[in-house]
Amino acid sequence: MEINYALIVRRFEEYFDLWSSKVYQYAVHKTKSSYLAEETVQRVFIKLWKNMRDKNIDATIESQIFCITRTVVIDLVKAEYNRKKLLDHDQTFVLRHSPQDDFYAKQLTSTLHEIVDKLPEKRKEIFMLSRFSNLSHKEIADKLAISTKTVENQLTLALKTIRKALLFSMLVQIIF
Repeated sequence: MEINYALIVRRFEEYFDLWSSKVYQYAVHKTKSSYLAEETVQRVFIKLWKNMRDKNIDATIESQIFCITRTVVIDLVKAEYNRKKLLDHDQTFVLRHSPQDDFYAKQLTSTLHEIVDKLPEKRKEIFMLSRFSNLSHKEIADKLAISTKTVENQLTLALKTIRKALLFSMLVQIIF
């Protein structure tokens, strides 16, 4: 099993070295975005690794890679389109707000900051890096020298706490 695993790793590295730049160029051409192209390369080679590990490679490696690439690019372009459409909708919605909406938004923001301030220090730091500094789980893990799993767990706990506290706050406002 060890020899087989080592062989898979070596082949994967060869495939990555040989094909990653071609996948990147194809994705840049199709998406016109270096960010989406990098994301495509990552996703393609994650899927390829899973296929190699599970021995699900049916065709030549070239056709396998570009079949995965095409699917990933389509998925990313759809996701980006939907994200932009949602942002456009949000901006349109923001343009149609009232002074009462401003008041509720400020009140909600204030309540959220109060709740976040009450989180345990490390959890608060992780939450703020994720939500206010827009860092990825990996970037937070690297910055704080912790595992990405710890980041995920702490964010999950923070979000559960925030949801419960916001729900309680809203119920109190409704009742009183």
